[in-house]
Amino acid sequence: AAVSIDLTLQGAIDQLAAAAVATTFTGYQSLERSSVVLALVVNGEPAQQATAGDRVQLLLDGTPFYGEGGGQVGDRGVLVGAAGNDLKVTIDSVSRNRGVFVHSGTVDRGCLAVADSVVARVDRLSRSRAQANHTATHLLQAALKQLVDPSIAQAGSLVDFERLRFDFHSPRAVSLEELEQIEVLINGWISEAHALEVAEMAIDQAKAAGAVAMFGEKYGELVRVVDVPGVSMELCGGTHVANTAELGAFKIIAESGVAAGIRRIEAVAGSALLPYLNQRDGVVKALGERFKVQPTEILERVALLQEELKATGKALAAAQEELALVKASALLNQAETVGDYQILVARLDGIGADGMQTAAQQLQEQLGDGAAVLLAGVPEPAKVTLVVAFGPELIKRGLQAGKFVGVVAKACGGGGGGRPNLAQAGGRDPGALPGALAAARFELLELLSA
Repeated sequence: AAVSIDLTLQGAIDQLAAAAVATTFTGYQSLERSSVVLALVVNGEPAQQATAGDRVQLLLDGTPFYGEGGGQVGDRGVLVGAAGNDLKVTIDSVSRNRGVFVHSGTVDRGCLAVADSVVARVDRLSRSRAQANHTATHLLQAALKQLVDPSIAQAGSLVDFERLRFDFHSPRAVSLEELEQIEVLINGWISEAHALEVAEMAIDQAKAAGAVAMFGEKYGELVRVVDVPGVSMELCGGTHVANTAELGAFKIIAESGVAAGIRRIEAVAGSALLPYLNQRDGVVKALGERFKVQPTEILERVALLQEELKATGKALAAAQEELALVKASALLNQAETVGDYQILVARLDGIGADGMQTAAQQLQEQLGDGAAVLLAGVPEPAKVTLVVAFGPELIKRGLQAGKFVGVVAKACGGGGGGRPNLAQAGGRDPGALPGALAAARFELLELLSA
């Protein structure tokens, strides 16, 4: 779906960010901070204050909220009033603009004004889920390099509160066996409880230590290095767990290609894994109840139903062909004689394309080598089926079933073709069928009377 961008709002935010200094971020150390409101946008316009119900974007002198970047979404949380101010602002997203953190949310109660002191609190569960998924992306890249190809490099990522998405350069798909091995390896690292080490250092020092940098990304002279000792070392400004054990478990949910030479893996880790598993478990239980079988028997039951459906489809097709032949036999007396030729143009409704083709062939054979048979019907609304069968004598005269049926189909808003002796076509305008059949009959009479 198309994304609507409020250029007026964005312009107001850009203007405020350009005049502000970079926001002090304290969210690595703490999820709460006392801050001062530096600037405010209310319902798309710069303002000095906001009241309950207003949609706001605001700048703080410092914040514990992570601003979207490096593939990780911004934090959620609240701002509450300080010193008895009964204020509550729900923050649903945080972005960055020239190093300035822009907090977006809604005033739930109270009054918010520029220069107010507030307490900024990050939602702990949301942060926990995001950082678990972010650490999992580092483990995933390390596992891909170890098990699939050492040259694999990150092409992009998305880390949110529900799952992670990791894009990487690879000339081939990752096999099911490799995906299973990756899961086993990562869950092994999780159970080994590796403590993460985070440090800031000069970029040359980080690269010399073996830290992985994302290709094409611009880094300053001082970089942040996230190290899972013996497993992974990357340049990263995102938030992470303190120990891999906090992830609990890791599960790959999809692998696909998104562009030439780029693959994508989607996965879930940490507390976000339980809702995912509960959803899948609910589906399995519902299927078990529907099919009256145990969860372990669902696959076998589905396979059996597929075979039954296939057999039923064949039986239905056979019955339709038999019905077509019965209906077709009643049409023989409608054939018109033109010299040495027989012409039969008729409707045969309620019959599928295969059954109609069988009927047309049988009628042509019964009427003889000089027969021209055109059958048509409306098997379902807004659909026309046409079949033409010509005997050998008509083909000798230069008539071709494929070309003839194409002309008739065009009159019904469709097209088609086939061999000189047998052809099939379709159309989308049942209302035009009577006129098209009348014109086809007249054309055959003209051609065979000459």
